[in-house]
Amino acid sequence: MLNVSKFSALALAILLAGCGGGGSDGYYDQSGSNNNSGGNANNPGTGEEVQTINISVIELQDSNGMSGQTITPLGVIATVKVTDQSGQGISGAVVNFSSTAPVVFGTTNGAVLSNAEGIASITVMPQDDTTTGVYRIAAQAEYDGNTASNELAFSLQALKVNLSPITVANASLASGGSTNVSLTTSNQYGTAQNNIPVNFNATCGTFEPTSVTSVNQGNVLTSYKAISATGDLCEGPVTINAVTANGQTSVSTNLNVQAILADSLVYSSTAPVNLGIKGSGAAASGQIEFTLYANGVPAANKDVVLTINEAPSDLSFGDLNNRLPKIITSNADGKVFVNLYPGSIPGPVEIRAALNDDQTVFALSKDVSISVGRVTQNGMSLSVSKQALRTDIDGDSATITARLVDRTGNPVPAGTVISFVSEGGKVDSNCMTNAAGVCTVTLTTQNPRPLDNRVSVLAYVEGDKSYIDVNGDNIYTAGVDTLTRNIGDFFRDDNENNLHDLGEFIYRKAAGNLACTASTVLQPNIQETCNNDLNAVLRQQLIFGFSHDTPTLVWGMGVNEASVLGDDNFSFQVFGNSQQSVPMPSGTSVSAESADKTDNNKTCSVELRSGYTTVPGVIDLNNLSTFVDSLDTVSRYNVLVRDCAAGDDVKIVTSVPSGKMTTSWLRVK
Repeated sequence: MLNVSKFSALALAILLAGCGGGGSDGYYDQSGSNNNSGGNANNPGTGEEVQTINISVIELQDSNGMSGQTITPLGVIATVKVTDQSGQGISGAVVNFSSTAPVVFGTTNGAVLSNAEGIASITVMPQDDTTTGVYRIAAQAEYDGNTASNELAFSLQALKVNLSPITVANASLASGGSTNVSLTTSNQYGTAQNNIPVNFNATCGTFEPTSVTSVNQGNVLTSYKAISATGDLCEGPVTINAVTANGQTSVSTNLNVQAILADSLVYSSTAPVNLGIKGSGAAASGQIEFTLYANGVPAANKDVVLTINEAPSDLSFGDLNNRLPKIITSNADGKVFVNLYPGSIPGPVEIRAALNDDQTVFALSKDVSISVGRVTQNGMSLSVSKQALRTDIDGDSATITARLVDRTGNPVPAGTVISFVSEGGKVDSNCMTNAAGVCTVTLTTQNPRPLDNRVSVLAYVEGDKSYIDVNGDNIYTAGVDTLTRNIGDFFRDDNENNLHDLGEFIYRKAAGNLACTASTVLQPNIQETCNNDLNAVLRQQLIFGFSHDTPTLVWGMGVNEASVLGDDNFSFQVFGNSQQSVPMPSGTSVSAESADKTDNNKTCSVELRSGYTTVPGVIDLNNLSTFVDSLDTVSRYNVLVRDCAAGDDVKIVTSVPSGKMTTSWLRVK
């Protein structure tokens, strides 16, 4: 593209050439005293009548005053002389320049006026620096209706630019250091040449700026920095290259960058690393990273020594089963990656990284530990939002939350799956634990509904049996360590008799023939299916009540044929089904009230002395006999009657959440 600044010298020359007078009067004002009335105009310089005009051969002259038939990107001044029939210069003649070449003239329309000597000049510049070839330039002069023209063949040529040898202020740099780089530009005649773009590059390193245009006697100045464009430090021999924008001329020089001197190491892993023990189901290995720097820039290809500063005795690093010091070379980003391979022992991990050439440059890993294991038999915990649901509607629900920890009490690996099956209603099939080892499912009332209104929900998950670590190595060894509660195949105990009966869900996997721990409602177990392996499918069962809105009341002491004494205590129980095996739905309110219907100067009153005014959410339903018979269960209430007479009434009111209210009356006798 055209560089406008190249016009400066040429424009100045034209300005000087045009100072001799002539102006524009010779063309635009033909009424002066030098013109003949009704004839040809006179030559303003001689007064002689102009009968014909002539135009000289076009002369092309570069900025150095050299004439020729070549135009380079630096441009030329095109000059002609307009004369009359006597050879005298004509002032004020209009001269129009044109060309077959893609050039730009010094005026918008390519026209100029001749000066007092008849000289007309205009700058001519190529439109871009890349066009070459042979073309023609023409000049046509006009004065008072007389015309004359001439033309010249010329060639467009790329400018031949010479670059001086490169000068480097400091030819021996520290890695990451910088220095000034300079040279000069000249043309084919050896004259300093400005406005020449020069580009710089190097085998390693960067320039600021990378492209410089020569100014002030062809001077070019840039700054080199011994850091690559990707941020890597340079070291060793470096070649610097300078090349003109058209790629025709180039020069090179060499400098030496001193070896990288790493001066700092940092532990650069950005998040805590918590690895699972061997066989936990978590990742079998992990990785941490350190970053090596020199002068604040990542240092590549430097040896770093890794050692264990603190770790469980069976941790290996670098390579599987290795615990010896290991040398790792930093990569292009200055990073050193260290693989960690957990064993079976949990504990903190601290790896030391030190520069091999200078052990005082070191860093220690932070927030690294081995702690995550498989869920253990006594680390499986289930809790519920409520345990007695309204069975008279579809859609009442309870949340079951599973919390799983390993043998050391740490959360199991995120994503551990625990499965659920239910005797009645609908339960989510499974959930996956989060980072805290927790997940939830929902149990919802719908068909099927068991006839006894008691719903068994069984949860199970792959894990480890509980054991006593006899030899203290934190590893289970069959025949040495002791299993505390051996378990085998299992089932969902729908009828709660601790035996697997036809039709009950069963899960077979243990494939053993040893005796097992006795089956319970909480942990069903099938006898003669156990083995001495640590692995097992852990299980836990919950019992829910699918309770009716209408209460079943069982009257106790102090109640006889729906009547009570005027000053006495009486008791009763409230159940959510006629079999008396489930409580009222969780959240049901229970109250005792009096109705004083006699005029005896006494105020009949009742007071609920014991029992839940609101049926709680969490209820121990796992033991049916305890639920029905215990005096402390959720179903039993005691009422005190005061100052009541025969004819007064006592009522028991139950109200299920957002649903039915039921009143049961007792007559005072």
